[in-house]
Amino acid sequence: MNATDIEKNVLKFDKSRSNLLAVIAFTVINIILTAFDAGLNFLFSATLPQLIFQIGQSLEIETGSNIFMIAGLVIAIMIIIPYFVFWILAKRIRVFILVALIFFGIDSLILLYLILGEEFIFSYLIEIAFHGWVLYYLINGVIAWSKLRGVSTEDFIAAQQRLKTNTTLLTKTNVSAEPSQDTGEDDNSSGE
Repeated sequence: MNATDIEKNVLKFDKSRSNLLAVIAFTVINIILTAFDAGLNFLFSATLPQLIFQIGQSLEIETGSNIFMIAGLVIAIMIIIPYFVFWILAKRIRVFILVALIFFGIDSLILLYLILGEEFIFSYLIEIAFHGWVLYYLINGVIAWSKLRGVSTEDFIAAQQRLKTNTTLLTKTNVSAEPSQDTGEDDNSSGE
């Protein structure tokens, strides 16, 4: 595999990890928003932790005992932690992107099961689309991992550094290439 192919697959792999991190962050934010009854929910998140927490909240309301909400929160956190572990470990042991895909795939199946059991609401389509988005990037990450299996860790890290350097150079070039302010003088004016 040549350097360009390695960089292309490293970029796909890194995008996959970034999307996984976004899922983790938005899932945690959603649980916090649910705990404070904010009435707001981000779509780019895992379903199962939120569902477990909401079940705990409902049982707390029905029974009046805080233990159910605390148990729901603990279980939700225990479901989120593996995502974070997969994200961390995928940096060094790239096969964990496949494990994250399997884990999120199960979460997506749970979402579909829940949606099929309820009355149709348009927002479900948006939720399915966001799950599809994450699955797309995780699948791309797994494909990239598969192609990069023969690439050494040193070559992988070197490709990441080249990509980071190229991105930095492109950003600096774009900033410095902005057109200068026009002074309003005509360059073709005669010296009369």
